[in-house]
Amino acid sequence: MTKAFDDKVVLVTGASRGIGKATALAFASQGASLVLAARSARRLDQVRNDIHDRGGEAISVPTDITSTEEVAALVDAAMTRYGRIDVLVNNAGIGHVGAADDPRFGTDLHDTLQASLFGAIRLTQQVLPILRRQQSGSIVNMSSVMGRKAFARFGGYAIVMHGVSAFTDALRQELAGTNIAVSVIHPALTATDLLREVDETQMPPPFRHMTPLSAEEVGEAVVKAVRRGTPRVILPRRAGLLLLGEAVSPRLGDLIASALTRRPLARLMGFSRGRTYHQTLAARTDTTPPDTTPRRSGHQLPTTSTR
Repeated sequence: MTKAFDDKVVLVTGASRGIGKATALAFASQGASLVLAARSARRLDQVRNDIHDRGGEAISVPTDITSTEEVAALVDAAMTRYGRIDVLVNNAGIGHVGAADDPRFGTDLHDTLQASLFGAIRLTQQVLPILRRQQSGSIVNMSSVMGRKAFARFGGYAIVMHGVSAFTDALRQELAGTNIAVSVIHPALTATDLLREVDETQMPPPFRHMTPLSAEEVGEAVVKAVRRGTPRVILPRRAGLLLLGEAVSPRLGDLIASALTRRPLARLMGFSRGRTYHQTLAARTDTTPPDTTPRRSGHQLPTTSTR
């Protein structure tokens, strides 16, 4: 039986776990061949083997997305193996929690920019000429609800996610009429390792009572966005209420964000539907310890705060 992505090649960064892994598995289930990129060779091999066990095709390419040389090598590996790239999913990224007056705020922001924004730009610039030659393709950038509305104690991450959103919007307009689709995904809190090491009391206030999305929900949304050419996806749909309030008035957006810090109101708005983020992670069966793979270049980024 023909599948939606038969004969298509999909490159996914941050593919060793979380949203990236779920996205890779979702594309593989639809017939795509996968190019898996992340820093951890061990984790990547596990995902590649999982795809092979399900009858799919994939290669794993350990890559530091902050390195221009390694990004170029990643694209070369994809082209050598498959001769084309049809879909690029820029998912690799990290996040830090902290107030704007935290002494580490600037350093943490720099690290997040390098991995989450400049990494996406760097890889897009490598892949875009290939898509132009093919006269078709899709680029998907993983942002966040905080790419539209910042929350207290997560300002640095919100700055970077706003950058990812703006980059995507500009790129989409620049590629209009080229048969290259560009999409941005804005998930709310998701059950990945992004905030695993953050104490519940230090969580961004609106997240404390929120029931997270599953990585699989986000991965399926990415596949659907590529199939339909959807320019922007907000997950879950109810998060659109927060963003609508922010669009009407920043004060209204702040009021809705404040309401989410109260469990009864969060439940009333549909954001609190059971387990919290930390409860969800504690109940997971995939309890692989945080990756401690050292970076091969540049300064050390946190290894427990990837999505």
